[in-house]
Amino acid sequence: MIARPGYAIMAVLVASTALCALPRTAFADDDTSAPPASVAATPAAPDQVKAEANAERRKIDRTWLYLDDARTPDQWQVIGTTSIGYTTVGSNPDRVASPYRPFASNTAQPGALISLGAEVGLTDWLSLEAVGQMDVAGASAGPSPGALVDLRARLTPASWKNLRIVASGGFARETWQGASKSDDGDIIPGQPHGDNGAWAQAAIVGDINRLRLAFTAHGEHVFAEGRDGVDIMIKAGANYKVLDWLRAGVEYVGQDLEESFADGAEGGARHFIGPTAAVQLLGERLSLVAGPSIGLSAISPQFLGRIGVSYGF
Repeated sequence: MIARPGYAIMAVLVASTALCALPRTAFADDDTSAPPASVAATPAAPDQVKAEANAERRKIDRTWLYLDDARTPDQWQVIGTTSIGYTTVGSNPDRVASPYRPFASNTAQPGALISLGAEVGLTDWLSLEAVGQMDVAGASAGPSPGALVDLRARLTPASWKNLRIVASGGFARETWQGASKSDDGDIIPGQPHGDNGAWAQAAIVGDINRLRLAFTAHGEHVFAEGRDGVDIMIKAGANYKVLDWLRAGVEYVGQDLEESFADGAEGGARHFIGPTAAVQLLGERLSLVAGPSIGLSAISPQFLGRIGVSYGF
């Protein structure tokens, strides 16, 4: 039986329409480059990404006992600090010392000195620091308070990971009144409840693989009669990353260096040196630094010991 031409044409049109309606993948070659849907990467949940970012942001790196770490926190990050130090009573008394950075002629504070403070990032390169201090077991009859308030500015780009420079300066209220000269030229020993002063400091830290080197220069002026025009302190140190969480090193402090070649209110320059150990815990949010030191000259403190703690919030 021969089909009529009209029916043949209709059959061709129906077949063509059916073929066009089929999915294109039915005619495509197998694409082996596309991963199966069952093994496609699953994006991290927003809460997980946020938690990881916060954990990274709270990391801190404080490895010096006396030197400046030449770091500033990220914007609105807060780093809490506290320390306790002890100097043999009978050492030449002097003034306040911050948790990691003693100030000129401040490291021989007799007895125990406790510090508590915080640093907050105002921008990604500028921070504000405030520290309260108390002499609690020294030569004074009772506790003697002091305080520090300063601005800290990072001078190197954030992309520089192996070299950092920070400049800082601010106000200091001594826990002790520093030694001074009488009208006859005699040295009057320091007393509790000190004077006000202003100071400026520059710090540089560099990393060479596991070795870390640091240098800090500090100068201050106390607004009181009979005091030196400027007190100068130099600090230098080196430490080495023994383990991922442990650094061991040595630090040197020379204070009142302006009196190395001339008489001054503090009675001469002092020097001390000692080993340090720095530990980082809790995902690098907690830093502990401690170490003993010995004096290198007759008027230097015979023994100093300090432990400092920092925590990133």
